[in-house]
Amino acid sequence: MVNVASNCGFTKQYSDLQNLWDKYKENDAGTMMKLKQNIILFIMTALLLFVVSCRKQYSPTEQHMADYGWLLYEKATGRSDYEESKDWFLSSVNEDTTFMDGYNGLGWSYGKLTEIDSSIFYFQKGLKFTPSIFDTTNIRYQLWAGLCFANNAKGQNSSSVLFGDSLISDLTTGLTSVPWAFSHNNINSNSQIDHLDVRVTLAASNFALGEFTVSVNHMQKILNELSGSNSTFNPDVSTVSGRTTLAVYIDS
Repeated sequence: MVNVASNCGFTKQYSDLQNLWDKYKENDAGTMMKLKQNIILFIMTALLLFVVSCRKQYSPTEQHMADYGWLLYEKATGRSDYEESKDWFLSSVNEDTTFMDGYNGLGWSYGKLTEIDSSIFYFQKGLKFTPSIFDTTNIRYQLWAGLCFANNAKGQNSSSVLFGDSLISDLTTGLTSVPWAFSHNNINSNSQIDHLDVRVTLAASNFALGEFTVSVNHMQKILNELSGSNSTFNPDVSTVSGRTTLAVYIDS
């Protein structure tokens, strides 16, 4: 860099320097532009390599697979949807063989497919494990409810009562009973599974076991909750007509 007094009349000795600048200034500008372009290209390449090298390979976890399985289950409109939800739950337990909610989803999916033996198998297997820290619902309650329904469907009434009583007992403190609802009810159905369905199933299984008074007690509690009052349901179950009344009420 040369500093010259270019507007001074006594600087004619710099004319050769001016000629030199006039001759090569275009080449110099082009060189500088090319240098700038090369620098920019280098920076962009370096950034790209940095981003690519830091990017982690994404693969779905057992939780993601189960979440998608439940999404399919809740929106299911036919058998094929439950088949698909079942497959996603199978993938989740293949990913983590101790994943409790994956077995839970398998139990409910197989139940919808009326493959009751498989439903019971996976519900029972799920009870062997502990919930994930990411679970926002009580998975054990869902497993107990599923086993109550599935065993009743198989005519295994003692097992149905065992698991149904486990749920109702856990929901009950003294004379107060906390409501429970299945968190994956189908959005296309008006029927929503909750603790009252468990009580109806218990009433049916108790009836089948000849435990008529216990069956009446379940139906009485259902009536009280639905009517909001202390309505009385007390058929004489020592008689055939009383048992018939109870059976009709359970079926209704």
